[in-house]
Amino acid sequence: MKTNPSKLWAIAFAISLPLAAHAEPATAEPVFRNNDTICLIGDSITHSGPYHSYVFLYYATRFPQMRLKFINCGISGDSASGMMWRLQKDVFSNNATVATLSAGMNDVNRGLYSQTKVPEDAENSKRKAIDGFKQNVVKISDALTEKGVRQIFITPTIYDENFESTVESLRGVNGALGECSDFVVALGKTRNIPVVDLWHSMNEINQKRQQADPAFTLIGKDRIHPGPMGHLVMAYLFLDQTNAPQDVWRLSIDAKSKKVMEQKNAEATNIEAMPSGLAFSNKEMALPFPVLEDAKQAYDLVPFTDRLNQQVLQIRNLAVGNYTLKINSIDVGTYSQSDLEKGINLATNTATPQNILVQKIASLCKEHQSLGSTIRMLRRVEMKHLGGVNLSDKEAVKAKLEAFIAEKQAQKNDPGANSGYYITTARTYLKESGNEDAMRARIQAIEDEIYTINQPQTYSYAFEKVQDPNTSLNQ
Repeated sequence: MKTNPSKLWAIAFAISLPLAAHAEPATAEPVFRNNDTICLIGDSITHSGPYHSYVFLYYATRFPQMRLKFINCGISGDSASGMMWRLQKDVFSNNATVATLSAGMNDVNRGLYSQTKVPEDAENSKRKAIDGFKQNVVKISDALTEKGVRQIFITPTIYDENFESTVESLRGVNGALGECSDFVVALGKTRNIPVVDLWHSMNEINQKRQQADPAFTLIGKDRIHPGPMGHLVMAYLFLDQTNAPQDVWRLSIDAKSKKVMEQKNAEATNIEAMPSGLAFSNKEMALPFPVLEDAKQAYDLVPFTDRLNQQVLQIRNLAVGNYTLKINSIDVGTYSQSDLEKGINLATNTATPQNILVQKIASLCKEHQSLGSTIRMLRRVEMKHLGGVNLSDKEAVKAKLEAFIAEKQAQKNDPGANSGYYITTARTYLKESGNEDAMRARIQAIEDEIYTINQPQTYSYAFEKVQDPNTSLNQ
């Protein structure tokens, strides 16, 4: 299911689209099914990053009748071997029906590519690292298959060697990740497992943008971790390559005959011609994807709106002029008769009641992701720093972590020690480990709220012609 990177650079459609001017990929079966539990296995990019939260947000707004549970199973700093080791605890114990697998960034052993501290026998070690990655991905896939868990492979993201940063460029890391990606794509094809190929598309986007602007990066200053913009690009690639549908809904009404000409995922009723316009009710089976302000640069990099967020309303045979649109008595904008004849995309209109509602869902998804990330930090500290400690012995846990914090504080002047991160995670564990039950309860409450407020609703629409100030009201 490898994508064609050239489609990312196709000329975008106009925001106002005719009802027939869209092509939606056909798929025999949705990648997710009702009541799926999706465990997202990965490293820090899964652990802390919001790409899967954006995918959850898309499914929660587009498929309100399909209840899904997304469980963050990322661990910062982990590799495929560690992911294999924790399958039982993270995936099988959660009764996963689907698992996504994203590994590679740590498997290639980035330190082997240093030009300032060249390791001995680096080339042989590089080959062993990549071979180990391949072997462990196969083992994970075998284990998931044995348990009947459906799989989605996700290739590694890119390592930005070219962005100007104080972090050593480690040239060769990105090429190693490309080799890992090629292996994952081939394995998915062999095993008939869907593959989301992030590396090739992200690499092309990054390179093309840097040709025009050398300061651009799809990744962060550390060359590894994308920010919200990069994560929304990742979510777009996931949705696009798993054949997510384009349309929120589409509706075409003929104002003259007061008839529905075409409707998809919507049900228009009570169509009434008014002296100055048109009114009708519309039951809408889905909601638009919200505009995400902290990730909005992504919309310039990939055709998210054109490909995945079309809420197109077309009104034919209105009298020439401009019309104010009210939805649920809220004024959401003014449109010309010619634009309405072509069709307008309401998904990008942030004033609509639908968009106001989805911003609330987006906020809930963001909180859901933050809580999940905190819980994964607890698992990381247990796995990395509390081995052999009885976790029920709170005093022993506290003593071990306080000693660890003191050790890292002594190394705070060593950039390679990453002391700030380790100290933060240890302190977070001491503060939050007793709150895990409450966090899990809140996650459940968030999911319940999302699947309550995202349900289909009927909205009232009214188009009223804007009076020409040069025309008498009595004419």
